[in-house]
Amino acid sequence: MKKKTEMKKDLKNILRRIRADNKGAALVEMALVAPIIITASIGTLEMGAVMLSTTLIEGALTDASRAGMTGYIEVGMTREEYINDLLRQRTFGMIEANNLTITQKVYKAFGDVGLPEPYTDVDADGYYTPGVDSFTDLNCNNSWDEEVGTAGLGGPGDVVVYNVTYDSHYMTGYFSKMMGSADGKIKLTASTAIKNEPFGAPSPGCEPLVKT
Repeated sequence: MKKKTEMKKDLKNILRRIRADNKGAALVEMALVAPIIITASIGTLEMGAVMLSTTLIEGALTDASRAGMTGYIEVGMTREEYINDLLRQRTFGMIEANNLTITQKVYKAFGDVGLPEPYTDVDADGYYTPGVDSFTDLNCNNSWDEEVGTAGLGGPGDVVVYNVTYDSHYMTGYFSKMMGSADGKIKLTASTAIKNEPFGAPSPGCEPLVKT
């Protein structure tokens, strides 16, 4: 009986000493907290890089479209080359040019942006049917288009929509699968619509015709 009592006392003493020993507590706490801190830090850096890329693209697009609306042409370059080169320069080397896609579409008025060419739904199926429905060929390319805009920078008084798409890479692969596309990229886009100034001679127009 005395042995059992002594064993209990010894066990209590051991447990008391273990509870009083704080050695290694900081290391255990760090092991629990560190993953959270590291994840939050990486996420902050990644989102900061994405926001920076977006800001650079939007600023560069604004500068490029302003240059395009004046009709200015750099010596030895076409208007398209000058504007696209200017857009890339304004990103200050922070954007990979190979992942940057720049397009421009020309319209006669702001109200035409995003509209399809009008057509007569002869077979009443709810959409345009080639060879059956008639349509008004507004851009004179001999085919019906879901969007009336034509590629180019337009002439004086034309409305031009500039679009930029950028496949941005994450700095680390940590968030690439969770937040990016299947190939680990995040697609950034920016667009703006401007009306060209009355520079030079007007661009040659075409007469819209009804066709099937």
